Amino acid sequence: MKQVTPHIVRVVLASVAFSSAPLFVVGCGDAEEATSPGVQTRYVVASTILGAEEATTYVSFMSSLDVEQIKLEDAQEFAGWATIAAVDGMLFVGDGEEPTITRYMAGEGGSLEENGQLSFLNHGIRTAPFYQNYFASPTKAYMQVQTNERVIWDPTALELGGTLEIAGPPPERDGLTLRASLDRGTGVREGRVITPFYWSDDDYYRFSPVSQIAVLDSEGDKVRAVLDAPCPGLDVATEDEEGNLYFSNWVLTVAETLFEEDAPASCMVRVAAGSETIDESWELDLSELTGGRPTAAFRYMSDGTALVAVFYSERLGADTIPATVARTPNWRLWRVDMNRRSAEPVEGLDFVSGGYYSFRIDGRTLVLVPAADYSSTTAYEIGPTGPAQPRFSVPGWAFQLVQLG
Repeated sequence: MKQVTPHIVRVVLASVAFSSAPLFVVGCGDAEEATSPGVQTRYVVASTILGAEEATTYVSFMSSLDVEQIKLEDAQEFAGWATIAAVDGMLFVGDGEEPTITRYMAGEGGSLEENGQLSFLNHGIRTAPFYQNYFASPTKAYMQVQTNERVIWDPTALELGGTLEIAGPPPERDGLTLRASLDRGTGVREGRVITPFYWSDDDYYRFSPVSQIAVLDSEGDKVRAVLDAPCPGLDVATEDEEGNLYFSNWVLTVAETLFEEDAPASCMVRVAAGSETIDESWELDLSELTGGRPTAAFRYMSDGTALVAVFYSERLGADTIPATVARTPNWRLWRVDMNRRSAEPVEGLDFVSGGYYSFRIDGRTLVLVPAADYSSTTAYEIGPTGPAQPRFSVPGWAFQLVQLG
């Protein structure tokens, strides 16, 4: 199995081999009923167990989001940091140790069966994780092989295409290195993929005050524009009902603002529906709504409400190491009312460590919250009002949840 080095953990924190046997839905319900042809909705969650020298990923299948607890005895096991993704009813699993992805599709009786593989080995990458992949459509996807280079591939035909170079963002700025946003930071519209780039040091502690957002033509496979955004570390994208895209920072940008007087403050930008430019008329200063506390990972829910992670710097000890601040359990999730321009903590959730991952499924917002030591993860449902409600828990660190059907 792959050795878990500090570098690997840091990269996944900055972001974040499947058997050929049929895969079955598992959970608290009856397995036979769950895999019948009449069942249309399935949910898949992946969680990773961190060992001293290796990581193991478990992929679990559920017939409901309300299963309470997922047992790994019922899950499929993979070496390393395996990743999952879904598009148009197809499930993809990225091998944790090889640059290979495997596709699974529904077979007889509702089970999922292996339906082909695709290797990116000739493109010189060690693995092909789905947090570095963008799905533009069921027939077009982009896998990152370099910071500014993507391999084009077809999820339906399961074939490789050419490559796309995203020229524009310089490889260095003020001594900082160019970083590409992960899948959580990318917005997709019909015929367009809108994805940020930013600059940081190797510890993800210092950030450039400017990010850039590339607008990709996914039909012509070309760069339409590169937009200057006056915010550091843009790496989270979210979309409202009208099609407006919001770009905000990930948790790692917060540490520098607490220890460096000249550090760039976190902020957000919007690309309005139907537009391919930054909406300079729109502004939402989240720190004004949170008592001056720094924020990260703004994610829209519904009806003008959103979630944001808020950092409580008053909880820090005197011996805190600046570069590790972002991963300390000093965050709380707040609910933002964008219409009233107000915010308040979400009840039912305690302080959390590091980032959170949010998923909009069947009109419900599910948030995966890891324990402080990443030994387990709990999924909470959060609505426009009221406290967070626990739905299920799973051993290990889960930051991947997809829906099939």
